[in-house]
Amino acid sequence: MMKQLMLILTVFACLEMNAQQLFFEAFSGYNITAYESFGEGNEGYVPLGFRVAGGLEHIQIGGEYRQNITNPKFQSTDSPFRTEVAETYYGAILRGNLSKLPAYRFGLILKAGAGYYQGKQMTYENDAIITENTIAYDKTFGWNAGLGISAPIAGLVHWEIGYQFNSVNRDIPGTGSVQQNMSYHSFQMGLSLNLVFGNTAKRCRRVISSTRGR
Repeated sequence: MMKQLMLILTVFACLEMNAQQLFFEAFSGYNITAYESFGEGNEGYVPLGFRVAGGLEHIQIGGEYRQNITNPKFQSTDSPFRTEVAETYYGAILRGNLSKLPAYRFGLILKAGAGYYQGKQMTYENDAIITENTIAYDKTFGWNAGLGISAPIAGLVHWEIGYQFNSVNRDIPGTGSVQQNMSYHSFQMGLSLNLVFGNTAKRCRRVISSTRGR
């Protein structure tokens, strides 16, 4: 985890030097699996993550880190065995805000990202883990894309809600190159801090102070 955090912080430090706008977000939400041939039906679980990005006023690039708080649970009816899948994600994000003043106004959010999904499959009998059945997946490169809306709460602090689809194909251990689709839907909500600098900040203040911008 520390390596992933250091990578994201390094990316952020590079962006900070010339950024017109900086973006920080902590988020959670609800994920729903879209796995193929895995257990019975689709299961929900809760993630927790953060994003940092910098760049132009309407578009920023940065990093994202996310891990599960709870895991999706797959269990057949009347079976004592349960399978859970834990996951950690870290990667790059490209974020756009379609608003006249992204740091101060309501806006439509578009985002796309790519990075590494690292997971582990665990088997339980009743509530006891069967250690020898635990499978550590190799980290897998995948992508995600989403859209949402953002609006200010107070000053430069915003709330944000949105949808994101994560495309993940994992190699099935012991089968060579056979892959399994382990993609999922993510409904997210978060709090963000949006900072503006230089000429962009001056222009925002002029618009806000004008009669038309109020």
